[in-house]
Amino acid sequence: MITVTDLKYKHLLISENENLIILLGYKLNLTKTEYLILKALIKNPSTPLSAEDISEEICFILSKENLCYHISNINHKAKTISNRLLVKNIAKIGYFLNEEM
Repeated sequence: MITVTDLKYKHLLISENENLIILLGYKLNLTKTEYLILKALIKNPSTPLSAEDISEEICFILSKENLCYHISNINHKAKTISNRLLVKNIAKIGYFLNEEM
């Protein structure tokens, strides 16, 4: 059952109470930083977020290289479940959730 503190985007569910992410019915095991990045993106599904926007949302600064590393890890883990990228990027605009999820 989805509660008030759950965030949902297509086949992705984030349970804030349990710090749990479900993708297509499977638990997605993320680090704390990866979880926070994905949470920031799901809160803003229609708006690409820049590295600065994401850092502001998660309340600590990530270098662009560090953010790319974490997003790559998220995508790698999601691809084992869905065979698709979960997070996409438009150069000089920002990161956003894949609408095909």
